Amino acid sequence: MNQITFKQYRNIDLTILVVLTIIFEAITTMATARWFVLQPIALSISLALICVTMMRWSGWAAITAVIGGMTFCIASGATAEQYLIYCIGNLFTLLALILVKVFGKEKIRTNTWRLLLFGLVGYIGMVLGRGIVSMFFGGDPMTLVVYATTDIMSLVFAEVILLLLRKLDGMIEDQKAYLFRLDRERKAEQETYMPEQD
Repeated sequence: MNQITFKQYRNIDLTILVVLTIIFEAITTMATARWFVLQPIALSISLALICVTMMRWSGWAAITAVIGGMTFCIASGATAEQYLIYCIGNLFTLLALILVKVFGKEKIRTNTWRLLLFGLVGYIGMVLGRGIVSMFFGGDPMTLVVYATTDIMSLVFAEVILLLLRKLDGMIEDQKAYLFRLDRERKAEQETYMPEQD
């Protein structure tokens, strides 16, 4: 059986992340609409999955960001303006990649406070993005406060998911670095058990 290429691996992984985003975003959006009808609260999986995708594939997380926004809008019966607000606004989550430039993915992954900061910056970017886009449609600066407060549980949810996934090997690790590490470990193991030759 032929091995898949790195590009194929990336495409498969991104497809899985997109499918998970669609499924869980639809579930959480509909659940929020049903259980918290009178509450100014939103629970979304998008922030968590965008952060996971950023850690695994950097800028390719833009795909997850747009799909997450689109799924939320479909599930909530959004207007055309809201499609733009959420799809474009979600892209601002990628501001968290600034931390990747500053610290590197490995230092973020292995340090609890940096990982939490990574999720927080992603959340701030998302709130800013949605607020900025909504202002083009007549929203005022207070819209930022509205997005920040209604989505605060999504931030908590994302931080918990990131902390849990860091315990699973390779889940929030740069995938190229992860595959190289696995290859090094495999070769080291083969050398260890290779019988000595006379």
